Amino acid sequence: MNLEELERLYNEQAYTVAIIQLEAYLEEHPAEAAAWHLMGLCKLEIAKAEDERDEMIAEYHTAYEAFSKALEYNPQHIQARVHRAYMGANVMGDKTAETLSDCQIIMDSGDEELITRALLYRFQIWVLENETDKALEDIHRSLEIYHSLYQDDLPQLNVAKFQCYTRIGDVYYHNDNKPVALDYYRQAFQCTVYNNRTLSTLHFALEMADYDFAADMLHIMSTAGEHRDDDMLKILQKVKALLDQGVRHSALAREYCWGTIDFWNQFYGDDDAEGTLEQISTGKRFIALYPEESYFYHFTGTALFNIGSFSEALPYYEKAIAIRAYPSSIIRWYYAYYKTQGKLPEGWPDTDYSIAYDWYSAGVICSELIQQEQNADARKALTQLKKFLYQKAFSLYYPYWYENTGSSYAGHPHHFAMCCNNYGITLFELGSYEEAIHVHSVGYNMSPFWEQLESRADAFHQLGKYAEAVADRQLILSNFISTLPLVYYVSIHERVIEDLTTLERFDEALTLYNKILAEYEEWIAVDMEELEKEEKDIIIYNIDRIKTGRAFIKTNSQDDLSERIQALEKHLEEKPDDSDAYFNLMYLYFDNAQYEHCIGAVNNRISIGGIQRLPLVSQMKIYYFRGKAALKLERYTAAIQDMLQTLEIMAKGDESDNSPNNRCGVYAYLAEAYLGLHDHDNSLLYCNQCTEIYKSMNWSWDAESSTFHFTMALAQEGKGDVSACKKIIDRILENDPGFQPALSKKAALKNNSGLFSFLRKKKD
Repeated sequence: MNLEELERLYNEQAYTVAIIQLEAYLEEHPAEAAAWHLMGLCKLEIAKAEDERDEMIAEYHTAYEAFSKALEYNPQHIQARVHRAYMGANVMGDKTAETLSDCQIIMDSGDEELITRALLYRFQIWVLENETDKALEDIHRSLEIYHSLYQDDLPQLNVAKFQCYTRIGDVYYHNDNKPVALDYYRQAFQCTVYNNRTLSTLHFALEMADYDFAADMLHIMSTAGEHRDDDMLKILQKVKALLDQGVRHSALAREYCWGTIDFWNQFYGDDDAEGTLEQISTGKRFIALYPEESYFYHFTGTALFNIGSFSEALPYYEKAIAIRAYPSSIIRWYYAYYKTQGKLPEGWPDTDYSIAYDWYSAGVICSELIQQEQNADARKALTQLKKFLYQKAFSLYYPYWYENTGSSYAGHPHHFAMCCNNYGITLFELGSYEEAIHVHSVGYNMSPFWEQLESRADAFHQLGKYAEAVADRQLILSNFISTLPLVYYVSIHERVIEDLTTLERFDEALTLYNKILAEYEEWIAVDMEELEKEEKDIIIYNIDRIKTGRAFIKTNSQDDLSERIQALEKHLEEKPDDSDAYFNLMYLYFDNAQYEHCIGAVNNRISIGGIQRLPLVSQMKIYYFRGKAALKLERYTAAIQDMLQTLEIMAKGDESDNSPNNRCGVYAYLAEAYLGLHDHDNSLLYCNQCTEIYKSMNWSWDAESSTFHFTMALAQEGKGDVSACKKIIDRILENDPGFQPALSKKAALKNNSGLFSFLRKKKD
C-alpha cells in the first residue's frame, strides 16, 4: 500500500489495520518520516481507547517513539513535533527537557496557531514544575495571540479566552489565592457561559459568597438542561439552605425559584394542589422580600396559570410585566388575558431582555399553548406571537455567530439550531417560505440534524422547488438513518416519491416505490408493532399513500396506464375504503377513457365521506372530473350539476382556488354541456364568460380559446344565426389555422350541409 492509502485507513479509524500495513511499509521505507508520523497517530488513538493501564502506557510509549523517529529522519516535520510536545506535556512524565525543546522549536516556526498550542503545552510543564510566573507569562502571551488570530471570529475567540482565563484561575486557585482565581473564573464565564466548568465554579462562587456570579451560573444551568439531575438538585438544595439561613440576595432567590420549576415534585411535593399552594407561598414570600424583582410575580402567577386559574394569574403577570417583562411572562400574560377577558390583546410588550435561550423557551411555551387551544382566531394570533418570540431569539443568536457581535449567552450552537428549526416552522405556518428556507439553512449549518432538512424540504416543496426538496430528504435517508424514527423513515420515502413523480423522474420514483414496499413486507411491518398505535396508523397511512401514488408514476411500458390502474385496483382489494385510491383512479380512468369507471370512482370517494375536510382544490376536482366524465358520456344535465357544484366550492377558496384560469375551464365545460341540451342561450352565456376572462387577463389565443369559441359558433348556429357562426369560425382559423373542428365546420358551411341543414329542418 502507498502512503495515501495508509492515510485513508487512519481517516476511516481502522487503526489496527493501518498499523499492520505501516509496519510492512516501514520495512521497505524505514526512513520515511511521514510514515512514522502516521504510525504515531495510530498508536496514540489505540492508547486513548485502551482500558488496561499497562497496555495503555505501552502504546503511549510506542506512539512517542514513532513521533521521535519521524523527527529523527525529518527534524522539520512540524506535526510530528506538535504531537510529541502534546504527549510530553500531557502523557509522558519524564520528557520535560524534550518537550520544552519541542515547544521552543514550534514557537520559532512563526505559525500563530501552532505557537498557541506550544505555549499551552509549555504552560502545563511550568505548572507541573511549580514555575508559576513562567506559566502565567505563557498563558497571557497566548491571550494576546488569540486576540490577533481570531479577531474576526468572536465565538472562537471567546472559547480561546475561556480556556486561558480558566487556566489562569486554576493557577491562582492552587496557589491559594482564591479571590483572584474567582475573578478569572468570572471572566472565563462571560466569555463562554455554556461550558464544562460551571458546576464546580458555581460551588466555589457560593463558597466565596459571590452570589451575583452564582446566580448568573445557576440560570444557565437551569435553562440549558445539560447537567445531571442529582447535581442540579444538590446545588438547588444548597442555595435553598443559604436562603433559609438568612442570605438576602434577590438574584440568587430568583434563580432558585427558576430552577425548582424543573424539579417541582422534589421541592413542592407530589400532591398537585398542595404543591401549587406551596409554590404560591414561596412566591409571595419572595415578593415580600424583593418587591421590585419581576420574576417572583411571574413565578407566583405561573403556579395559578398551570392549574388553569387564569383570572388569578393575570394580575401577577401584569405586575411582572410592569416591572420587567421576562419572555415567558409575555406569552403567559397574553394567554391569561385572552382566557380571562374573552378577547385577544391588541398587542404584547417588548423588552430588551438579552438571553436568547429564554426567548426561544418562551416560543416553545407558546407552541404548547397553540396545540391545546381550539379557537382558530386565537391560534392564529398566538402563531404571530410565537413568530415574535422566536424572532427575538434569532436576532440575538445570529449576530453572535455571523456578525461578530453580541455576548456568549448566544453562544450555544445547538440551541441556536433548535431555535432556527422552530422559527423556520413558524415562518412556514405563516406562508413565509423563502424566509423559512433561509432560517433552516442557518440552523443546519450551525448544528446539522435531520429535522432541519425535513422542515426545509417542506418549504422547498411549498414553493414548487421539488428538486431541492428531494435533495434534502435524500440527504436525510443517506446520512441520518441511525437517528431517524421509523415513522419518518416511511413518510420521507412517500414525500420523495411524490416529488420525484412531479418532476417526472419516474425511474427514480419507481425504484424508491419498489424499495420501500419491499422493506415494508420484509421488516417495517414487524418493527412497527413495537410502536404506539398513533405511529403505527401514520406508517400504514403513508404506505397506503405510496401505493396509491403509483397512479402517477409513469413507465415506458406499452400498457403503462393499464398497469397503474391495476396497481390501484389491487390495492383496493386489500383496502376497499381507501379514499385516496378512488381519488387517484378518478384521474386514471378518465385518461383511459373509462368514463363510467371514473364516475364510479368519484361516487365511491364521496360515499366514504369526509369531503368537507379535504383541501378546496381536491373538493373541486371530485366534482369537476365527474362532470367531465358525464360530459363525455353525453349526460349533460349531470355534467352541468357537477360543474356548478365545482364553481360553488371554488367561490369559497382563495385566489389560487378561485383563479381566472380555473373558472374559465369550468365555464367552457358548462358551455359545452348546455349546447348538448340545446340550451343555446346558456351555452353562449358561459362562452362569453370565457372571452371576458381572456380579455381582462390579456391572455393570448391558445387551444382552449379555439375550443370554447367553437362551442360558441355551434351555439350561434343552433340559434339560427349562421352569419355569426361563420364569423366565429373564421376568427378561430385566423388565430389557429390548424384547428380541425373549425376546418371541418367551414367546409360544411361552404357546402351548405351537415348540422346546419339538420337544425333548420328541426326548427321548421
